[in-house]
Amino acid sequence: MFKHILIPTDGSALAEKAIAAGIALAKESGARITGYHVLEAVPARLYAFPYRGEEEAIAEFEERRQAAARKHIADIARKARKQGVAFEPVVQTARTPYEGIVKAAQERACDLILMSSHGRRGLARLAIGSVTDKVIQLSKVPVLVYR
Repeated sequence: MFKHILIPTDGSALAEKAIAAGIALAKESGARITGYHVLEAVPARLYAFPYRGEEEAIAEFEERRQAAARKHIADIARKARKQGVAFEPVVQTARTPYEGIVKAAQERACDLILMSSHGRRGLARLAIGSVTDKVIQLSKVPVLVYR
């Protein structure tokens, strides 16, 4: 069946449910997991000409982003270890989350991406967009969507 599953997380409650389902699938099929969290690239214009004193705020913002990403990945690692599933952590910066997810799956030779979808509809979907839809459109490997 599957040998290597990429499980992206944004830290949401729905992502937590998808993580549990992904770990169960990996355990059942003997697959290993790559837990993935993407940090969106911050536009350079926000950092290009900081006002006096903003350097500290920018550094604090970056540290908080990194700490949150490490926390999300550590959570997957703990759950995978508890179930005896091999795990690899990955935190990367990408232009967009969907590009990062697709690229990570390709670079790590994953044969499945298992991710959550918030299922937004109407104006919310137009305004926010759907990372999951973009991953489905661009991925060369199957995408299993947890809702």
